[in-house]
Amino acid sequence: MKKNSPIEKPHFICIGSQRAGTTWLHECLSEHPDVFVPEQKELHFFNTHYEKGLEYYQSHFLEADENNKNLVVGEVTPNYYHDKTALLRIKEHYPNVKIIFILREPVSRAFSHYQLSSMGPFQGLSFKDAYQQFNVIKYLSNQSQHLQNVFEIFGNKHVLVKFYDDISKQPENFVSSVYKFIDVNADFVPEKINQRINRIVLPDLQDKLNRLGLSFIIELVKKSPFSELIKKKFQGNTKTNNKNDLAEYKKDFTQDIEKLESLLDVNLEHWK
Repeated sequence: MKKNSPIEKPHFICIGSQRAGTTWLHECLSEHPDVFVPEQKELHFFNTHYEKGLEYYQSHFLEADENNKNLVVGEVTPNYYHDKTALLRIKEHYPNVKIIFILREPVSRAFSHYQLSSMGPFQGLSFKDAYQQFNVIKYLSNQSQHLQNVFEIFGNKHVLVKFYDDISKQPENFVSSVYKFIDVNADFVPEKINQRINRIVLPDLQDKLNRLGLSFIIELVKKSPFSELIKKKFQGNTKTNNKNDLAEYKKDFTQDIEKLESLLDVNLEHWK
């Protein structure tokens, strides 16, 4: 199995979407014996730390060279998918990189986004109020334009598109197809394949630490027994938590879903 030279690492990047199972995928990738991903998920190099230079970025992958030069190397940063500048930077420096893009039904993605930020900018707001006041919720759920940008920049053959729903419905098929795409043993089954993993806590603090290069601190919190307690404490205070109330928002995404159907030649009627 031929790999790129060290300067061309990473070989793959999972770019998003936000709130679409990227943490679960990061864990499954980290378990594979032929794959290296940094322990820190979300490097944010191409959108936040780009001025630090490629040497800084490559430093996150040095451990792969030290342990086994034949490892397939990658990273997971879901904020890249909607940032065209970041995508163009990736293409400029790593023209042969493989891109993984996970799509999620837009209303459930929006609601999950709301829950995540309920302890920050959306604190005290109902989902309806947050949805109306913060355009970013809808913007990040309109995934067709972002996917079209990805196809135009990287080319369809370099992009693997997966669906969040399949993580719960067909987790082994999901992860196997990812392994196959990045050219490692697709028969490997990670231990965490059936675990629901979502360690994002205190997102505002996490963003600040990321900008300061101190994200290792939040990683320690995520892995501690207190992470779930923190999430329950703050997310339990969100208003309009009944997902049955969300059907009225589906109409806002009909056009976007139809564009996805056209781009991918799939039927997404169950999203409408």
